[in-house]
Amino acid sequence: MPREVLECEEFSEIQVRIDTLVENGELKIDERVIGRGYLNVTLRGGQVALRADRHVGLIPLTDSLAVRVRPRTSIANLSYMIARSGVAPAAIRGFSRGYLPRFEVSEDLERTYAESLVLGAEQIASRGLMKGYTAVRNPPPWRGRLLPTETIRSYASRGVRYKHSFLFNTLSSSVIENQALLEALTIVKRAIEGDNRFSALLSRTNKVIKAFDSVSHWHGSRSSLVSALGRKIRLVAPQLSFYRDALWSSLLLLQKTLPDVSDEGLVRLDSLIIDVSKVFEAYTRRVIAERASALGWHVKDGNVHPTSFFTDNRQYRVQPDIVIYRGRDPLAVIDAKYKPNPKEADRYELLSFMDALGVQHGALLCPQLDTNKSISMGITTSGKQVSLLRLDLRADDPDTEADRLFENVRKLVEGQKDYI
Repeated sequence: MPREVLECEEFSEIQVRIDTLVENGELKIDERVIGRGYLNVTLRGGQVALRADRHVGLIPLTDSLAVRVRPRTSIANLSYMIARSGVAPAAIRGFSRGYLPRFEVSEDLERTYAESLVLGAEQIASRGLMKGYTAVRNPPPWRGRLLPTETIRSYASRGVRYKHSFLFNTLSSSVIENQALLEALTIVKRAIEGDNRFSALLSRTNKVIKAFDSVSHWHGSRSSLVSALGRKIRLVAPQLSFYRDALWSSLLLLQKTLPDVSDEGLVRLDSLIIDVSKVFEAYTRRVIAERASALGWHVKDGNVHPTSFFTDNRQYRVQPDIVIYRGRDPLAVIDAKYKPNPKEADRYELLSFMDALGVQHGALLCPQLDTNKSISMGITTSGKQVSLLRLDLRADDPDTEADRLFENVRKLVEGQKDYI
């Protein structure tokens, strides 16, 4: 168990005396940390310099030393981005016991997720609750499929005659997904009752709970519901994609943590390591895609739908993060880079994306730090306009900031330079 925790902020560097990492005369850093790239490690002046560029959370170095990397954004904004992006944090086991989380916890967790949960539940109620075949509790006798094995085990082996076990399923809205939503909505209702600031939200919550009247309450433990939902949430069918946001918010609320759904059960909060770069990429793609449809555009993920780099050789491909289309025609390319400022290699990579897709407008998308703003970086000799767009992760209202980002995306596609 770690006895010492050093703290630093993401995008910053912390130095550790090399003797603190030496064990039996050898430099020893946990292989899982090095192998997964959680920290960049370099030797400088007899000390080990550690830099966190993408990950935040509690990162163990040895059995007696760990580094806690604090995010620059608020917990509310980071949690909101995770819920919207659908990117689950990872965890390294065995290093968190006995440590209280500092930035990973929200004192007002229910209210942090309440708005997104209620909004998602309202959308579900308006489109109709999903249904599935579920086992009926206390089914009527002599109905359903006879279960001989259960009959022998439960009754015949004990000398009980004229009694049989049956499996009776029925099409019902009382599926795990809806039960989790109902449980989470109930938690939100209890959290905001009696607070005048949330009177409007409470009214919406009560109304949407009524829409779930046909759903039975979960009868098991909270941990078993979290485990079941963790498995289900990754299997939501495309035609039920409107369920995803609300289910993620429910999972966060029920678990009272940022979740790791890679395995069953609860994860200790302070063990979580969040790859903010993946969250940033998925979140920005999501908010742009949602707003693009109003202009007749649609967005593709180049990592899922790569493009051939050469016209006569399909072996080499490019994979831009965000490609905006009108019909089958690409309009612009955006590559998300979770770093304060892009490098020269990033600009060359973006130009290769633009060349492969045959577009004249492209942008690198980075987080906004301090007073940095979205700018046009310039126009190449071949007429390609390259821009740098920014998203403020510390904005008081993430939705308003997302609207501002998309307004700049619209200006990018239309060849304007007066970004806001």
